[in-house]
Order: sequence, then C-alpha cells, then structure tokens
Amino acid sequence: MAQNYAAEVAESQHWADGVDGGEVTVSEGAAESVDAEAELKRISKYVQSLKSDVVDLNHDLKQMEERILYPSSTKYSVFVSFSSGQFFQLESVKLKLNGKMVATHLYSEKQQSAMLRGGIHRLYITNLADGEHSATAFFTGIGPGGRSYKRATTLEFEKHANSSYLELAIGDDPVKQEPVFAIKQW
Repeated sequence: MAQNYAAEVAESQHWADGVDGGEVTVSEGAAESVDAEAELKRISKYVQSLKSDVVDLNHDLKQMEERILYPSSTKYSVFVSFSSGQFFQLESVKLKLNGKMVATHLYSEKQQSAMLRGGIHRLYITNLADGEHSATAFFTGIGPGGRSYKRATTLEFEKHANSSYLELAIGDDPVKQEPVFAIKQW
C-alpha cells in the first residue's frame, strides 16, 4: 500500500513539472464560449430585425386589407363624439343601419374620459352603396340626477360618392339641462 501511495505522489509531481507558469493560453473550451457568445448576439440582432420587419409587414397588410374590403367609393364609417358630459355619462351605444343591428359598444371609464377630452371613437366601418339609408343610434347612460337614461335618435340620409362619415354626437343643452343626441352626416 505504501508503494501505491508513493507511485501516486510521483505521478502527480510529474504532472506539475509539465506546467509552465510564465505563459498563459486560453483553452479551446473558453475560445468556443467566446465564439458562441458572439454568435448568440448576432442571432439576437437578426431576430430583432425580423420582428421589426414582421411589424412593418403587418401594418402594410392591414392597410391593404382595408383598401380591398372597404374601397374609398363605398367605405362608410360611423363615429361617436361626446362634447360636454355635464348632463350625461355615456355607458353604451348601439347602432342600427337600414334596420339591422350592426354595432354595440360598452365604454370604459378611460374611454369616457378620453372622449370628454375631445377624442372620438370609430364605432363601425362598412361598405355602403350610394342611395337612401337610415341609421338609428341607441344611447344608454346616467342622466341628470343619477338616473338611468336611454335615448334613441334616427336619421334618414342619402349616401353620395363624397359623403363617407356619420357622427353620433352627444352634447348638452344648458337651457333644458339635459343631454342632446344627434346624428350628423359628413
């Protein structure tokens, strides 16, 4: 047993003799690690570039889809505007176009706040042929005195080549101290 131990010690000393302390070299594993890191960074940049390209393509496709589905000659959009809000707090809007229910929207507090600051909401977009049409809008919310308030307004209108917007406008009548609902064609 003593001989085996002596042989092991001699072997370990022999290994230490081959090491040169003056020159340090990078092992192959460390060099591969640096190469792998550089390759990973290059791939990451490439993936980010691809993501950016996909976002741009998606935007272009959406625009082309809208042009195809809603050509400018038949495209018709319906917007909701809210001018004051002193006598009415909007909760929802429903829209009937030519007797058919086509859109419904429930408004969040953020959306209500944005509309009170002058924002508008695109409620509906469709193709509409030139000629006679009717639109009915149903407004639901909280009116004066905190009471539930439901109102409807109807507009018979004629679609021309140059008219392509309908506005569901909510305002206040300070004389009557109540909300006013109107449909305007643009």
